Amino acid sequence: MSVRSRVAFATGVAGLAGAVAVLVGRADANIGLLLLLAMAPVAGATGVAVAASQGASVVPARIVRFTPAWALVAAAGAIRAGSGSFSDVRGANAVAGIALARGPVVSVAGAWLALIAGVIALAGTVRSKGAGGGSMVLRALETGGGVALGVFLGGLFAGPQVRAVSDAIWWAAVVVVAGLISWRARDLDLPDLWVAAMLLAAAGLALTIAGGSP
Repeated sequence: MSVRSRVAFATGVAGLAGAVAVLVGRADANIGLLLLLAMAPVAGATGVAVAASQGASVVPARIVRFTPAWALVAAAGAIRAGSGSFSDVRGANAVAGIALARGPVVSVAGAWLALIAGVIALAGTVRSKGAGGGSMVLRALETGGGVALGVFLGGLFAGPQVRAVSDAIWWAAVVVVAGLISWRARDLDLPDLWVAAMLLAAAGLALTIAGGSP
């Protein structure tokens, strides 16, 4: 394994560890940092494969293309909750109810558009059928990143502070549905939908700003 491959792999593992720590409440971070941590495993696994096959260590173009959509989705979630801290976002969901169903109609519509954009971005980010090729470790790293992004997406709009089993139902449902859609997208001959994801996320952010927090 080359130096570039080792750096890419280490970055992916560190990102996954950090994302898990934040997502389970062991550490606090703002939404932007959490997004970077969650995307690192996918980029790291793909970076190892690219470095091994082409002698280059670059962030895959598909991840770069979907980054603006992810940023807009994260902004919509933060504005809807009134805070950039992921723990505050989950707390806002716990107080105000599921963000996808509570609050001004315009703001709820914005949350739904942002969620749809996030699902498209998730499918596009983990689109390749295993960036790690035949390596089980790299496939596991990429899958871990995909799960972290799904939990991040669910946490923005449907993931309250989990104090009872019923609190986790909506969050788990969003994560499972988003994961199934993304997994299915890997086997379909779909065009690159980064423009659609970005436009939907932008519209969701605009409606969220216009509608205000719950």
